[in-house]
Amino acid sequence: MTRVRGLRGYLTAERDQGRIASDADVDTLAPTLIGAAHLLFTERKGSPPDPGAARRVMTTVLAGVLR
Repeated sequence: MTRVRGLRGYLTAERDQGRIASDADVDTLAPTLIGAAHLLFTERKGSPPDPGAARRVMTTVLAGVLR
């Protein structure tokens, strides 16, 4: 849970700076981002996913709250 708290803190700071929507649910976003990234990397055999794949996952998850 330390990673979730850390990411939640980061997302809260981004929200406070106006970079993500003021009504963004950081308590839900944090574990969603971690879970999506986890699945992207652990569901693979062999080489890690390309950086573009990770970027697309994060952009998709954050699409509704980005400013």
